[in-house]
Amino acid sequence: MYHCLLLLTDGEIHDMKETVDLIVELSRFPVSVIIVGVGNEEFEQMRFLDSDDKVLRNSQGVAANRDIV
Repeated sequence: MYHCLLLLTDGEIHDMKETVDLIVELSRFPVSVIIVGVGNEEFEQMRFLDSDDKVLRNSQGVAANRDIV
């Protein structure tokens, strides 16, 4: 079974550390995260979560098993 987490946001993430920690934890499971930005705000932090350019690491330095965003 495969799961998907859909995040809708109207701007920047205010709890980025917790969000990164959760994504790294979820990367061990069959989960994908889809982030949809609504409106005209700045969405740079969402691009950071995508980890296309580098491996996402949590607050303890543990690397994500795979890119799930």
